[in-house]
Amino acid sequence: MDAPLYPPAKAYEPPRRLPRVLSTRDTPVAILKSVPAAWAIVVKEIPSIDRRTGGEQIKPHLGNFSLESLLVFGVVQRDAIERIDAQLKALGEFK
Repeated sequence: MDAPLYPPAKAYEPPRRLPRVLSTRDTPVAILKSVPAAWAIVVKEIPSIDRRTGGEQIKPHLGNFSLESLLVFGVVQRDAIERIDAQLKALGEFK
């Protein structure tokens, strides 16, 4: 059986990111790393974060983990999370 042929979409619009405020709860670590100002805040508050998230086993999962989800593994502390959130909020919205 051959695969069906579909005509191209007539009014396709590529997806676009909506602006949002970065946070330690909802934003994956990989996204925080891609925003230099945000990652500078994280590194300032958690100096060992590069070492703790740089392992080959965790690197593929940084798009799924938020900083808050790393609390249970002891990678970050609650007080650092609160300080980071306040500073990320001050940065405003990002796409």
